[in-house]
Amino acid sequence: MKIYKLGEIPESLYPSIGGKAKGLDLLIKNGFNVPRGFMITETSDINSRQILDYFEENHFNVVSVRSSASLEDGEENSHAGQYETYLFVNEKNLLEYIELCIESLHSKRVDTYDSHFSLTKENSMNIVVQEMIDSEYAGVFFTASPRNGSHILIEGVKGQGENLVSGVKSAHQYEISRKHFVYNGDNLLSEAQVHEIYQTALKIREIFKGEMDVEWAYKEKLYLLQMRPITGDIIDLEEFDRDEDLSNHLFTKRNVGEMMPGAVTPLTLSTSTKAIDYGMRYMLTKAGLYKSIDEEKPLKLISSFSNHLFFDMNLLYNMHARVGIANPQSMNLSIMGEYHDYPPIEKEYANGFVRFINSIRFLSYVLTGHKAMKQFDKLLPKIIFTKEEDYKEIYASIDENLKYLDESLIYHYASSSNSGSATSTLYMMLDKYFPDKKEYQAFYASLMENIPGIESADILKRLQDLSQAIKETDPDASKLSEQELLDFIKNHEQIAAKYHEFILKHGHRTIKEAEMRNKPWREDEISLMNYLRSILLSPMNLVQKETKVDIKEKFKFVKNPLLRAMAKVYAKKARQAVVDREYTKSRLIKVIDLFKTQYRTLGILLAKNNLLEDEDLVYFLTHEELGRLING
Repeated sequence: MKIYKLGEIPESLYPSIGGKAKGLDLLIKNGFNVPRGFMITETSDINSRQILDYFEENHFNVVSVRSSASLEDGEENSHAGQYETYLFVNEKNLLEYIELCIESLHSKRVDTYDSHFSLTKENSMNIVVQEMIDSEYAGVFFTASPRNGSHILIEGVKGQGENLVSGVKSAHQYEISRKHFVYNGDNLLSEAQVHEIYQTALKIREIFKGEMDVEWAYKEKLYLLQMRPITGDIIDLEEFDRDEDLSNHLFTKRNVGEMMPGAVTPLTLSTSTKAIDYGMRYMLTKAGLYKSIDEEKPLKLISSFSNHLFFDMNLLYNMHARVGIANPQSMNLSIMGEYHDYPPIEKEYANGFVRFINSIRFLSYVLTGHKAMKQFDKLLPKIIFTKEEDYKEIYASIDENLKYLDESLIYHYASSSNSGSATSTLYMMLDKYFPDKKEYQAFYASLMENIPGIESADILKRLQDLSQAIKETDPDASKLSEQELLDFIKNHEQIAAKYHEFILKHGHRTIKEAEMRNKPWREDEISLMNYLRSILLSPMNLVQKETKVDIKEKFKFVKNPLLRAMAKVYAKKARQAVVDREYTKSRLIKVIDLFKTQYRTLGILLAKNNLLEDEDLVYFLTHEELGRLING
């Protein structure tokens, strides 16, 4: 038998002394407030006199006696509640309770537990004796809440923590996001007490690099009584959320929500979403907002909240501080389609010269927008994936080609910036004519109507033409199921020809098209039929009637002839930029579609080789996690 003071146990003993003793020893060594105590090991040969002498020499009075079996409180199984714990033990009954703890090693319930979990390793008993805290409040906290792993869960009761563990008393609960402390007050713990426990939980998580379940007690100050790893599954609904105070930020789903409405998968966040964010950072670097593209962390301009995507408008508004021609309201108009009050600009304003130079730099970037279409056409042939049917080769090929996904977003945002720049310039020219900004919003919307050559409008037009041809052949076709509708189309030659033309031009598109998990229409025809049925059921024409917008007539209210002429030029530029932007967006979806095919193949092979239980699970790991899985 050996006795070790808690906080002085050799690390070489950690594998054999059980999680309880190890946890307490680590807490003390890392500066946490833990009641003093000692561990007894090699308990098959108890020396009663040695224990009592140590107890007396160190002036212990009332203690708790707890088991610390070698297989207890591990990372895979906890044995929680299987062994004995005794509270308010004094010198007179100390040896008795130590013996009872040792005997619990081979109790019937422990043998049943080990049998159920097929635990075959040799299990030995160690004993932890700790100074008893006659607590005013006690409980447990979880660094990851079982309900939502992105939150800390604190549970507390009045008196001893055993009242909570044993179910004698119902717990007061405080579930708090790790990102922001918000106190939900009740009549048990004060805000200061909850905040102290919360900060302790954050510190433990940071130090031990894992999720922990910790028992605590309060008597004038906070004590930690026990720490064990959380062995259950942790579901973190906010795993990819930004870890900072965003209370003064303005977020919108406009624009990014068109390509990815609803929740997106982790694979999409780490690929197409990350590339969208990369394109935005590249644009802002070109505008002089950042010295290098890596100055801003990824996935901030495009932010995830519970896997839903939003533009962080604040980071775009910062352009106003560094770029003379950047205007927050024109950004609102360009991205959100409406005016909106914006929060204070976070960046320090540069002097006039720097803002002028950055304006020239940004305009130089914007002028590449029209060239982006040709650059896209040159980019597509560069994306070549391996033809090998080996999952390691396929992953390596995807990994090598991801740089082209980033490059495609550079071109798309060059095109989008061209549109935004024309919108911004037009806004600054006409601002004084519209004291009521909603009137300008309506004017701008009318200016952007009926633009010919927009590719996304062609999708709806072709589907509506197809719908009309179907109705003329069978007025009741809308009553058909998706599969019946698809069979109907393919069995009528002229309708099938229209359908084939549509697939050739737009078959790479779909709903939520930048989501890696969503198959393109050419591969998921049932999804397309569902969309087509909604058009068949619609009583109205969904495509705007193509009437020419009279730009000259639109600007009659501008009396200054030079300003009127310039406004007409920029109105035409803004309209053409929309066409260019939609063209590059379609090419971007073609690039994403190439990656979709590869990831789908990868999922099939990983499932076939028993690395995933189901091929669909490929979408629920990030690209980096897939690499770690594939490489062992």
